[in-house]
Amino acid sequence: MELFWPMMALIVPAVIVIFFTRWTHNKYVAVLLTFILFAAAIYQGYFYSEWTLFLNAVSIVIGYMLIELYELDAIDVQDGE
Repeated sequence: MELFWPMMALIVPAVIVIFFTRWTHNKYVAVLLTFILFAAAIYQGYFYSEWTLFLNAVSIVIGYMLIELYELDAIDVQDGE
């Protein structure tokens, strides 16, 4: 159980950035929404150590890099629709 929160801090923000990117079709808005979400959590006191904050920041950068690598912010247009 000791590794649960650091692992979640590495995975969840990247997934949230990817989800917001697919939802808004804009990677910058997705990163901004993710920062706002985690800033609200920090303000409410849900983070208990500096390591989780660091891991969240790294994960947001990893999520952004995945968006750039796989071009997830591109809008899919199908012919005839």
